Formats: sequence, C-alpha cells, structure tokens
Amino acid sequence: MQRSSQRFSIFVVLLAGLIITSVSGVGVAVYFGLKTAQDNTLDLWISMSRDDLADAQRAVDTRMNRLAQRNNHIIEKVAKNQLDLRDARFWQNDATAYIAGESDIAAIGFASPEGTFLGYNPQTKKLIKGPADLIETRLVEQLPLAGPATSQAIFPFWHNQLKQVVIGEASPVYQNGQYLGLLMQYLTLPGLSHELDTRNTGDGRTGFIMIGDRLIAHPGLIAWQNTRTGNDSPPFVAKTLEEALSALPSASDINDPVLAKLDLWNEIDFGREMQSPDDRPIVIHHVKVDDRDHFIITQPADKFASTPITMGMHFSPSIFADGIQRLDQLGVIGIVVLISAIIAAAVIALLFSRPLKRISRANRQLGTEDINDLPSLPGNLIREFDDASNSFNQMVATIKDRERIGRLFGKFLPTPIAQTLLQSTDDTGAIPSRKCIASILFVDLQGFTSMCENADPQNVVDVLNAYFAKTTAIIETNKGIITQFQGDAVLAVFNAVDDQPNHADLAVKSAIEIQQLAHSQTFLGQSLTCRCGVNTGELVAGNVGAPDRLTFTVNGDAVNSAARLEAMNKELGTKILIGETTREQMSNPEETILVKEVMLRGRSTPSSVYTVPIDGVELNLPKPADQA
Repeated sequence: MQRSSQRFSIFVVLLAGLIITSVSGVGVAVYFGLKTAQDNTLDLWISMSRDDLADAQRAVDTRMNRLAQRNNHIIEKVAKNQLDLRDARFWQNDATAYIAGESDIAAIGFASPEGTFLGYNPQTKKLIKGPADLIETRLVEQLPLAGPATSQAIFPFWHNQLKQVVIGEASPVYQNGQYLGLLMQYLTLPGLSHELDTRNTGDGRTGFIMIGDRLIAHPGLIAWQNTRTGNDSPPFVAKTLEEALSALPSASDINDPVLAKLDLWNEIDFGREMQSPDDRPIVIHHVKVDDRDHFIITQPADKFASTPITMGMHFSPSIFADGIQRLDQLGVIGIVVLISAIIAAAVIALLFSRPLKRISRANRQLGTEDINDLPSLPGNLIREFDDASNSFNQMVATIKDRERIGRLFGKFLPTPIAQTLLQSTDDTGAIPSRKCIASILFVDLQGFTSMCENADPQNVVDVLNAYFAKTTAIIETNKGIITQFQGDAVLAVFNAVDDQPNHADLAVKSAIEIQQLAHSQTFLGQSLTCRCGVNTGELVAGNVGAPDRLTFTVNGDAVNSAARLEAMNKELGTKILIGETTREQMSNPEETILVKEVMLRGRSTPSSVYTVPIDGVELNLPKPADQA
C-alpha cells in the first residue's frame, strides 16, 4: 500500500481541531447570545410599553369615570330638587366645590334645549354664560333621543367659548320626569396628556393617543395648545361641526418626526399574536427617521368613546443604548473568550503534541542512529503519554541489554552463533547439528613454546591477545567462524553456519592475509611466525558439552586433516599447505603450487598438497628429491 506523501503534524491536527471546535462553539454561543439579548431587549421594551399603554388606558378610563361619577352625583341632586343648574348663583358659588383639585378641567356647565350655556371656568375662575356651542346644541337635541342614559364621552372638538380643543363628558338632566338639558364637563388636551402615564417618560419612549391621524394626547400638545390659543388673530372660531372636529392637531402640527411619518409605518410580524393585559390586540410598527430605527406600539382604546381611538407608544433609538452597550460588552467578552479559547487550544495542542513528537522522534532515531545515543524520554502528567514514554524507555533498555549480551556472546562465541542463539525461542542454547561441506583453516604459531619458557606470563598473554585480535579480524572479515583458540593455535571454519559457495577461496585468502600480517608486523614488539593448514571436506557442526555448559565446535576427518596439513609445513618448510579437496573447490586452482604427494595419517592413499604464493613473503618449496 502506497503511503500518502501529504502528512500533517499532530500539533497542526490538534490545533486545527481545537480551534474549529472552540471557534464554532464560542461563535455559535456569541451569535445566539447576541441575538437572544437583542430579542430580549426588544421584547422587554415592548412589554414595558405594553404595560404603560395598559396603565394609560386605565388612567383614561379612571379620568373619564371620575367625570361621569361627578355628573351622576350632580344629576341625582337635581332629580331630588336639591340643585338648580339653571341658576347662575350655583355655578358662581357652589360649582367650585364639585371640581376642587381638578386642574385639568376646562369648564363645567349646563346646556339647555333653548341653546344657552351656563357654567364655570376654573381656569379663569369666571362664570360662563352665553349661547351653547355647536357641538353642545347638537348633543342637547340628539342625546335624549337615545333614551335615558348615563354619562357619554364627547369626541374632542374645538370649543369656541373656551378657545381650545376639549374632550368632555355629557349627561342628560331630568327633574320630575322632565328633560332639562345636558350637564357638561370638559378636559383640556394638555391636561389629559399630563394625566396619562403615556407622557414622555424621559427614557426615549413617547406616548400618544390619536383619533385617525389627529392627536388628543401627546407631550407636544402643551406647546401646541399655547400656540393655538395665543397667536391666532383674530381668534379661531369654528363655524361648522366639521371645523370644530377638524381643529384637533395632526401629527405634523407637533414636533414629532415619528408621528409625522405615519404613512410610512410598516407593521412588523413577530410570528406571534401580542395582546395587552386586557386582551386588546397590540400592533407593532417600524419606521426609519434619519436612518435610525424607531418602533411604534399601538392598540385600540375603545372603552370610553364610540369613535375608535388609538393609544400608542414609540421608541427612540436611545432606549437601546444600554442594551446595545451590553451587547457590545457581550461581543467584546465573546471575542476575549474566543481569543482565550484559541490560546488555550494552542497550549493544549502543544502539551499533547510535544510528548507525541518526542516519542515519534525517538522511534525514528531508533532506526537510524546508535541506540546508545538515544535520550531517555521524560515522564508526563498524562497517564497514557507517561506509559508510552516508560514503555519506550524499557524497550530501549531491553534492546541495549540484548545488544550487550550479543557483544558479550561475541567475545566467547562466533557472532553468527551468538545471533542464532539470541533469535532462537529455545532457552536450552542448543543449536541443531549440521552436516555440511566446509573449509577448515588451522593456524599455529611457530616456536611459541620456547618463547614462553623465558618470557613473563602476562606478557605472553598480551602478545597472544594482540595477535589473536588481528587474526580474528581477518577471519571474520572473510566470513569465517573461529570455533576454538587452542593455546597459540586457531581453528576456523567457513560455510559451517551460513551458506558460502566460495568458502574454499575465503579460507585460502584468510591464510594468505594472516601470513602477510605475521611477516609485516610485530605484536607488542614481538615478531611472530605461523603455519597454516587449509582443508575442505564433510564435517558436523553443532553444540557439544554438558546441558549447562555447551560449546560450538566442528568434527570430522576434514578438521583433523587441516591440523595435519598445518603440522606438515614444518617438515616441508612451507607457510601454507592446502589439501587437494580445497584446491578442487577454489575458483582459480591454477594459482596453487603442488608441493608433494604425502600420506596423511589415517589415510590409505597418498594425497597431493599444495601451497600458494604470498606477496611479500619468500616462498620456500622442498627440493625435487624431497618432493619425490
């Protein structure tokens, strides 16, 4: 399976995953938090305004009910002949007692069927006496036609005698079953605006009451009323009912840009029906003024008049200042949390990736560098990483121990044999015996026994070790296995463990190099000479010894013949003797030189023995007579 060339660092993967998770989580939370906060802010102000409109409705109802109750109280006294509304002295002397504390009343009086009006003006503290107004004349004629009734709210209109727009309450007066006329009470529009809780709250909300597109309550009506009554010259006089009714101020007559854009209001669908506490529907509109959003909440106020009246409240954008500030703060907090999350993600990714990188780097070094140079992995607070580090350290320690054991084995056993034992699953240490054709090299020092007689024993050992070290290097370089060190002799075998087709050439090459070594070098100042015997034949390689003490060796006539060939060098004056079987398996047998036909011990037929020239070493061959 082909491995992809595109690979990613664990730090990048962890960081990307944590950042995506953090950003998405915090982003979703901030988004929905901001949206929820914005919706909650709008819902809060709508709820507050809805409650304020309900309070305003109750205030209007309460105010009009007070007028009706006063009218009913006076009518009852008239019916009992306790009061005479047609007597000017009542209005001049006693009327003030009935309207005490009512500063918003424009007038209270009596309109007769004869077209006269008699009453009292608390604003001027004067008696009102004169012809009835147009609306009053109409009401005196029409109201009794509907039958006996209690008080009736009067649609706002322009009152010529009072010179202002008023809203009133009219009640029919009867005495002894005879209809006398109407008891009238009038409220000023500014007074009504003061009375209502819909007056400008000072927090960006403005309340109003409208009939169609005409206003009957609004904070701006006070200034409009003063302008209307003080600057008209000559004073405005309504000559028809239409003029009297049209005298109400429109939205454009007062300084209210939201109401001035009444035609541009857009109704907002909140996806749910909104109602006031008294179950009257609430409508929410939206309009832009100077590129700023304004919201208008309206509801019908139809309890105190037969003509539909709308109560409302509109928001200035300033009401959202605190909410927007909180949203901004929430946004800043969200950004801080997001940045903190990213930093935390980077720290967490670093904490998690650092031990993984150390383990990965150590594994790469394990395959490419010297195991002794591998650093020990530190512990970690995370259990899994700590276990991985400890396991890796234990693995490295095990490998080092195994290599150390291998090196120690190599000092006592041939390296291939030691490796075979380490790789074996059998703890007995036994190596299966192997019968094979191999080449044997036997090397012995010449005159070493006499040298040892007069030499220091330790010096003898040191000389031998120096000699054996270089001899061993030559043999192992040529893939030979030293099976024994016998005093000053060395027994090596080629092709006993590993398959080596050219084992004969390797054995002869080792003998030549050992002779060159002995001829060209000294060992701790001591010159040495040696003899080599090389033979090839069938042998058996394997472990011999007791169960608890084994050694690897080779046995067979070919081994013995190699030792005899080495000893025969002394008789023939040669350095290297090669058996006939070895010559036959050499790749270039022509390089050998026949020395003699000999009868080896244990043989019934003579054998030819050969030698080879050695560069740098004089070749001493026996005389022809000796060869014969």
